[in-house]
Amino acid sequence: MPRVTIPLANQPAPVRERLLREATRQFARTGFRGTTVDGIVTAAKVNKRMVYHYFGNKEKLYHAVLTAAYRGLETVEVEALSHTQDIGTLTEEIVRSYFAFLAAHPEFVRLLLWENLNDGQGLAQTDSKLSKDPVLTALNRLLRDGIAAGRIRPDMDARHLLISIIGLCLIYSSNRYTLSQALRMDLGSARVRAQGIRHVTRLLLDGIKIRD
Repeated sequence: MPRVTIPLANQPAPVRERLLREATRQFARTGFRGTTVDGIVTAAKVNKRMVYHYFGNKEKLYHAVLTAAYRGLETVEVEALSHTQDIGTLTEEIVRSYFAFLAAHPEFVRLLLWENLNDGQGLAQTDSKLSKDPVLTALNRLLRDGIAAGRIRPDMDARHLLISIIGLCLIYSSNRYTLSQALRMDLGSARVRAQGIRHVTRLLLDGIKIRD
């Protein structure tokens, strides 16, 4: 009788991965203080000692969740950078990538909001220091090229430009439910998000260009 191979997709996820996935869901839903190790291990269907085996304690598990979430965004940013040749292309690609990432990872948005409510204490204590340096380096270089060519305003600051990009993209997810009610439009719909991508991109590009 031939040996039957079970597809990897049908096999249970490794214990560490299950813990990280469930911790991400629960920390995103109730924040660090509102989440318990007991709740995480019960939902993940693993022994409580596995948390201490893989992560050490609740705080370090939370730090691992934050690091994994932000690394996911960094991966998207690096991918966007690989397709850029000028400031316009980079802006369009980053806006599109941010919208897609935030829509696909609502737990990241909630983790971000919780972390800011707690003054960024969790991120400050992680072993892996997160940075926007790759994106800032690319923005600085492309802004300098555009300024030298007379296409971009000479007062442009890459740091403030990146803040504007992130803020304009994030609000479609962070304030999705309140704005959907107030404006009577579904900010979670594909149509409205496509409109948002076009609007934010045009707004940013028009803002950095020198007027004729």
